Amino acid sequence: MRIGLLRCDEVGGDRLGRYGGYQQLFTELLNHGDTEVVVTDYDLVAGRFPGDPGEQDGWLVTGARAAAFDDDPWIAELLDLIRVLDAAQAPTVGVCFGHQAIALALGGTVRNTGSWGVGVRHAEMVDPSPASAPVDGGFRIAYSHRDQVVDLPATARLTSTAAHCPVASFAIGDHMIGIQGHPEFGTDFARDLYTGRFINIGEEAANDAMATLDDGTDRFAVADWMMRILVG
Repeated sequence: MRIGLLRCDEVGGDRLGRYGGYQQLFTELLNHGDTEVVVTDYDLVAGRFPGDPGEQDGWLVTGARAAAFDDDPWIAELLDLIRVLDAAQAPTVGVCFGHQAIALALGGTVRNTGSWGVGVRHAEMVDPSPASAPVDGGFRIAYSHRDQVVDLPATARLTSTAAHCPVASFAIGDHMIGIQGHPEFGTDFARDLYTGRFINIGEEAANDAMATLDDGTDRFAVADWMMRILVG
């Protein structure tokens, strides 16, 4: 199984050396099951874009510190690419920034909410289907964002909602999904990230986020859900 990682940023600070970059994090996440997954890195910020939707079996758009509505040339090119992938019905998963970019590219709205969504949060499934049901009743994964999708594209359907984020995930047909949280983040990584962003997040929100980490996540169940999309 060949997945193209449309990488929109890189793990920051000394976490890169201790945990690996996004290519390593997603390779480890997607290879927890029986299917052997080879993840090929496309550094979009550096201008490395795929030439054809069929170049890989599926595509994964990562998170980023940028906003999907920023005017960087590489973001405009990514939005164009997402439209091409959708038209080709190429299996595609967007995570955090990637989730927002898919929504924006296809006619939705993304806004900065002004507050951080952090911690391991529960998302409740509202449209169970093979393309939208990682675990019965919902799933828990780590979050780290301020922007979020506030209006879905006309072709999208809401698949899950969280208390702090009404559009926690959505689907476009059976070939494309967006997930606001970070299934690639284990709890150790999330704790490290929240500690590093303590001042930006704010003491109260950061402490609350830390308190959610002890019960673990459903990130490998979410990985299985992602793989159901990516294998087409």
